[in-house]
Amino acid sequence: MIYNVSFDICAAIICVFALLIMIAKKDLHRESNRLLLLIIVAALVASVFDIWSSVGNSYVEQYSYFSRDVLNFVFLLVYVSTSCLFAWYMIVLLGLKKRMKKPIKIAFFIPEIVILLLLVLNFVFRFVFYYDENGIYLHGPMMYVLYGTGYLYMLVAVFLVIRYRKFLIRPQRYAAILLLVLSIVPIFIQQFIMPHQLIELFFQSIGIFGFLTTVENIDAIHNPVTKVYNRAAFLREIDLTIQNTNVLGAVIVKLSRSSYFDIATLGAFHTSGFIASIAEWLNSLSKKIDVYDCERGHFALLINHDIDYNIQELAREICSRFSKKWVYQNKEMYFPVQLCAINIPNELQTVEQVVHLVDYPYINENMEPVSITVKELETEWQEQTDEQHQLGAEILSMLDVFIAGVATLTPAEYNVLQYYIDGYEIAEIPNLAFISIHTVRKHNKSIYKKLDVGTKEELLIYINLLRRSNRLNEIERRQALS
Repeated sequence: MIYNVSFDICAAIICVFALLIMIAKKDLHRESNRLLLLIIVAALVASVFDIWSSVGNSYVEQYSYFSRDVLNFVFLLVYVSTSCLFAWYMIVLLGLKKRMKKPIKIAFFIPEIVILLLLVLNFVFRFVFYYDENGIYLHGPMMYVLYGTGYLYMLVAVFLVIRYRKFLIRPQRYAAILLLVLSIVPIFIQQFIMPHQLIELFFQSIGIFGFLTTVENIDAIHNPVTKVYNRAAFLREIDLTIQNTNVLGAVIVKLSRSSYFDIATLGAFHTSGFIASIAEWLNSLSKKIDVYDCERGHFALLINHDIDYNIQELAREICSRFSKKWVYQNKEMYFPVQLCAINIPNELQTVEQVVHLVDYPYINENMEPVSITVKELETEWQEQTDEQHQLGAEILSMLDVFIAGVATLTPAEYNVLQYYIDGYEIAEIPNLAFISIHTVRKHNKSIYKKLDVGTKEELLIYINLLRRSNRLNEIERRQALS
């Protein structure tokens, strides 16, 4: 046999393993992963047809010219197309497809169309490959155009990896560069140094398998309960969108905190069941929408700008569903929700702003769904922030008054207070202080009056606040000064 197909056989085996991992472990809902799957299939087909065409080109008496033409045609077309697919895969993975205009997309595929035409015309003109008088397979001058096109697409991929490297995680950058090196260098070696050793697809399959290991498994980007994309996947998508200045429509859906706590009281089984039912319904709205579980009853629905989908209509559909009760395992619940439809990055320009919008808690006092704009939400944030600041100031003032009151306690009263600070119960104090329970209760009344508290529980709240704010030592200093 003229050609050594051992490397191609190994390449086919590696591609089969990669294909099984891709189908079993990776998320094929994503366009980038579907493209990677197509690349693996193309590499497998190329390996098989490289073996088959090599056998045909070696045993010329057993194969007709037409059958050899078909085998060589399929191999060359699929093999060169793999480079085009990988370059397009990088465009999609980096989020660049969304901002490419139609003429640029057409220009990208023109070399691939030229390759197809050359291979089709080769059946007549024989300028890509041909056979000599002995039936031996030989390369024509246009074969270099085919390989040059493959190099061109690989160089495009190299440029994209280098130019937009910040959009890729570090393992992806290294794996992409390794794949490109393993795809380009063996072509040169086989063409000019070892023409009968078919090593190209073997090293390319190793590179593809290596890159496959950098693709997140489906369980790493999906919530195990709701089965939709998780918070990490959401942050990655938003970051990529904003860095690429793409436009992304989003509807943020938040269960009111009170309703979320209500189902939590039913137990983990019902909590997971209700949340999973909500996520499943949101995910069923359209295959064009990606649903993300951002935790604590908050969901984000993302729609690409190039998809014809009315966000406001989507929000109305969600409102309509949440105005009705949800049923799970004989339990019925209403879930008041807050909806906020936004465009990224038109209304929110940074990842931090988007995360703030998603994470900000919503407490709905009504039983009906509420739609709110970003501006209205920002106003609500400011009002509640001001209230929190005021509340913080009031608490600090109350603690100051409490500490000042400690200075008015007698030594006996302060001694009882110290037992409470140390965590003792009222029944334990008589034995510790060598006084009667009646005396302890008398001191308690005086302590409550001087510190302006009504009950022991309120007294313990103040002590706990002082402990959490590291101010208990101020009580000792104030008592010592008195």
